[in-house]
Amino acid sequence: MFEPKLWIKPTNTKWLVKEISQYLDWIIKKGIFDGEMNIFLANAKFVYDSSARKREGNFFGPFDKSIIPSLYFPLGDIFRTISRRGKENAVCDWLQYLTLFLYDYVDWQEDREFNSELNNDLADKMIYEYIDFKKITFESEDRRKREKRKRAKIRVRRKKKKKTHEKNGKGVSKK
Repeated sequence: MFEPKLWIKPTNTKWLVKEISQYLDWIIKKGIFDGEMNIFLANAKFVYDSSARKREGNFFGPFDKSIIPSLYFPLGDIFRTISRRGKENAVCDWLQYLTLFLYDYVDWQEDREFNSELNNDLADKMIYEYIDFKKITFESEDRRKREKRKRAKIRVRRKKKKKTHEKNGKGVSKK
């Protein structure tokens, strides 16, 4: 049985932690992975690996298999990704990245060399399955963006109209 332990900080974004917890629960029910794992969420833009290099995520699989392996993930760039790609896309991308490291964990368990290409394909398939399971639609984000652009255009038109009226003296009351 797969037993991930999620280590969070009080400053972690609550809705994102909830999404991650729901995803991990779904993975546990699927029964694909086995063993224990610590997953640490950091509010930074990167984490350091054992060579003190900046990484977007890090899997630590010790040589001694009796020690529980760990995944380290920074959440600092999630809001920039959300602003660029939308909330649903950003969360799915992040969960895909988490799944990629979970497949690296399987490689570590079975003493295989990490196969990033295969693990990435497997992670993609699992995310698509999760998207179908959760019935995640990406249309809502597009609709919100369209509405936001429409409101912005209306605001610009109103400002132009107001300036024109003030320029012509129509919007200013004279006493």
